[in-house]
Parts: sequence; structure tokens; C-alpha cells
Amino acid sequence: MKRKIFVSILILAALVFSVGAAKKNDEIKRMGIFISNFTELSMYDFDLEEYGDDDMLHLGDPDNMEELIRFGIGHNVINNKKLILKCTRKKCEYGNSTIKRESVAASVKKYFDLPVKHQSVFGDAPEAEYDGKLYHFDKNNWNNDTIYYADVQNVKRSKRIITMSGELYELDNPKNRPATFVATAKPHTWNDKDTWAILSLKVEWK
Repeated sequence: MKRKIFVSILILAALVFSVGAAKKNDEIKRMGIFISNFTELSMYDFDLEEYGDDDMLHLGDPDNMEELIRFGIGHNVINNKKLILKCTRKKCEYGNSTIKRESVAASVKKYFDLPVKHQSVFGDAPEAEYDGKLYHFDKNNWNNDTIYYADVQNVKRSKRIITMSGELYELDNPKNRPATFVATAKPHTWNDKDTWAILSLKVEWK
């Protein structure tokens, strides 16, 4: 009887370990997808501070609001094509695509937990004109020849800050891993689901 109980305990422990490992692997996979939402748009070195090191883009600086808007547009061009609408103007001087301001703001809130001050984004490519309701743009300007995804390999937690590190790999050639990265994020709830909001991302090219 004791032997049967012991064996049962071992089986139960193995099942618990297996479930725990599966959950951990699933979380790491979701973290990789989370970071890839930035790297697929070539967003590599940034934080949410107002100022700091010159080698980082500081998205907390109001002058860099355009970069958040570019992310909000580009993320939907790649991942939510149904939200990209056709331009209905007689002359679509900024491109034949549009997106609602709400869709741009929602993506920025989901991934950065930041509000958007809507405005046109001109100067640096890609560009988009804001008409008060829609952004007008050429969706082809958000397509990169080479796309990199994130392979999260290590995770550390300190209070409410999560640090994720690993390698970037080329989407069309996963064996090509030209860079490492370190990202920090905070727990975030979006549409009643637990996720993360990015705090910083730093990439080192090999």
C-alpha cells in the first residue's frame, strides 16, 4: 500500500511539474511575440523617459510623440489589416490607406500604456497626415525588407518590473541571429487580459 501511495505521489508531482513547465514555456513564447511587435517595425533602442542617454529614443519626450503614432499605424498595417481602410478622397496625396485615430491610440495604449496626442507625422519616413479623424498614409512605407523577431531566453522579475533578454532572429532565416536584446516591461491589463506594457528595449548588434 505504501509503495502505491509513493508511486501515486511521484506521478502527481510529475504532472504538476509538467503543467508548470508548459505554462512557463507558453509565457516565454508570449513574451517573444510581445517584443517582436516592436522589432518587426525596427524599433530597437528606446525607453519611456523624457530624457537620458543620447543612444536611446525617449518616448516620454513630447517631441517624440510622432514615433508612438508611427508604431500605432505600423502595428496595424502588419497585424490588423482589417483596420486599414481605403482613402476616399478624390486625391489621396498621402497614400491610398487610412486608419481611424481610435485604432492608433488603442495600439499605443496596449503596448506602451501611454496616451496619444494625435497629430500628423512628417519629416522622417514613414509619413502620415492626420485630418482630425483619420490618418492618411501609404501602407507600403511600413513594410521592411528584413524583419526581426525576438527569442526570449531569460526572464527576471524584480518587484513589478520584468526583464526579458535573448536574441533577435531573421523571420525568413531563423538561424541568422545578428543581435541580442534586453527589454523591461510592467504587468498590464488589456481588454481584461493579462499582458505587459513595454518600458525599454535595448539591442546590441553582434
